[in-house]
Amino acid sequence: MLIFKPKQLNWAMFFLLGFGYFSVMSHLEINYFLKNLIAIAPIQVAAIIYVTYRRWNCQPPVGELKIKN
Repeated sequence: MLIFKPKQLNWAMFFLLGFGYFSVMSHLEINYFLKNLIAIAPIQVAAIIYVTYRRWNCQPPVGELKIKN
């Protein structure tokens, strides 16, 4: 019997969601430029969330002080 780890399940879920999203986007009958803009928007949002999360949760190296503005 296969035992999946949570990380593997996350990757599988993201793969299926991405595959479904891009297959739906490929069948839309809209302007080519707008289709590309809409198709890439979730990737851009995910990148912004990832970078923001990493920046807010980063730990300073040992011996350095974290400066708050």
